[in-house]
Amino acid sequence: MTAAGQRLAAELDAALSAAGFPDLRSAHAPVFMAIDPEGTRVTELARRTRMTKQAVGELIRYLAGCGYVTVAADPEDGRARRVSLTESGWRAIDTGEQVIGGFDRWLADAVGADEVAHLRQVLDRIIATDPADRREPPSTA
Repeated sequence: MTAAGQRLAAELDAALSAAGFPDLRSAHAPVFMAIDPEGTRVTELARRTRMTKQAVGELIRYLAGCGYVTVAADPEDGRARRVSLTESGWRAIDTGEQVIGGFDRWLADAVGADEVAHLRQVLDRIIATDPADRREPPSTA
């Protein structure tokens, strides 16, 4: 799984750079994927990405500095901050979706659509499992 993830990340990094986004990396993808079209609160981004608020805040500051997101007071609660994508941020998402779509098509051709569907189901179960629920198997020694 790690090698497949690294391959996709490398392809995404190269495609983003070639498309005029040399300051973006695949490591930024979780934040981009978690932002709703109308914007999302920082605390919700942290929850969705399973990152600390501090880590998400660091990524948001970087992305805002590069012009991919804006950060403003939440209209429903002025104490909260809402992150929204800029036009440049939306273009970066479009590029990323094209790369991922191409990777998905390659994978379906390489192993078959049914195998890819099964793989997605297994990975979704892994992702949905709370790490606290994964216990070490009992020792048989």
